[in-house]
Amino acid sequence: MTDKSSEIDLSNEQEKEFERQWSILSFGATEITPEDEFRKMLRNSIKEDKPLRVKCGIDPTNIDVHLGHTVPYRKMRQFQDLGHVGVVIIGDYTASIGDPTGKNESRPPLSDEDVKRNASLYMDQIYKVLDKNKTEVCYQSEWFTDVSLKDVLSWAGQTTVAKLLGHETFKDRLEQGYSLALHELFYPVLQGIDSVYVNADVELGGTDQRFNVLMGRDYQKNKEQRPQVAMLLPIITGTCGSQKMSKSLDNYIAINDKPFDQFGKVMSIPDSIMLEYYQYLTLTSSLEFDELSKIIQSGELHPNEAKKQLASKVVAFFHGEKIGFEMREQFENVFKKKKLPDEVPEFHLTGKMSLIDVLVASSLLSSKGEARRMIKQNAVGLVDGEKFTDGELLISEDLVGEVIKVGKRKFVKLV
Repeated sequence: MTDKSSEIDLSNEQEKEFERQWSILSFGATEITPEDEFRKMLRNSIKEDKPLRVKCGIDPTNIDVHLGHTVPYRKMRQFQDLGHVGVVIIGDYTASIGDPTGKNESRPPLSDEDVKRNASLYMDQIYKVLDKNKTEVCYQSEWFTDVSLKDVLSWAGQTTVAKLLGHETFKDRLEQGYSLALHELFYPVLQGIDSVYVNADVELGGTDQRFNVLMGRDYQKNKEQRPQVAMLLPIITGTCGSQKMSKSLDNYIAINDKPFDQFGKVMSIPDSIMLEYYQYLTLTSSLEFDELSKIIQSGELHPNEAKKQLASKVVAFFHGEKIGFEMREQFENVFKKKKLPDEVPEFHLTGKMSLIDVLVASSLLSSKGEARRMIKQNAVGLVDGEKFTDGELLISEDLVGEVIKVGKRKFVKLV
């Protein structure tokens, strides 16, 4: 079969640029559909010196961004670094529906104020990955606010109920006896129509977004636009090593984590998923990744050293090379030389307080329930001292100057 991309002739210099961009952009993608169209699209972009418009959408229902969420945005950043344009869609309309993917019930709608606040906080974090100067941010309300019932009926008429019910989540919900509201069927419809309004050339998404992303191709074809290409990225494994990264499973690494916590969480992952993190969280090229795989699997690079290098890269991406190096030094001081981190937060005691209240009030732990669990697991104590076994133990001024340690990475100094 003839490669359709060969229909677009390039100069020798342009051909080299195409191979360079193809190598970078295809690396790490689970699926590019249709691949031949993307190759042709990329060749044309280089020939005409016209950047591609690369779309990725978010529903501003949550303000905490973890490293799993950044995978498609890291790919968008690669596009941006190659001269293309990133288009981030704020799903203020789809947020009122809730992405049905993997859900067993409808999501409660958000207020306009919640959407704006969440979107602002979300983008503050995403800009740690994206190039702000090469990013367009669009709200669905820019085009959906003024649509008529006639428009909605027209969009509905461009797909079929049979196709929508072929969506794996919709099908599973019905088979399992869960409710499926009519408005939820419009989620992939609205996401597809977004692509028409922003003239997307490529849409990025996780593998669980395949159905929704491909809907954009259908609506663009109906509007006689060049249909977008779907580039799907993996759902990465959480720090537990067995399930996808998720805040609800407490196996995530957040963008807003402190550098030392980020480093420590990366060091806690099983060796078995280390290469996965290198591939999807450090922007490593395919050549670098292949070489790294060889030296780790051969034993030339010890897994512990490889993991330290990985943790430094992750921290450096968000906080800079200097901080990445410093966090490695601190980690080694704490765990090999039994020293404290350079910066230990302080907590001012106000009279006598129970241990549980100190752990929560100092933000070492998020809730009393979590504090009780950690105490029960023998994970709370003084640095180089005794473990605490009673959550109701009163902490008084006698302990001022001491450092409480929770687990391996959390510390607070009593003052």
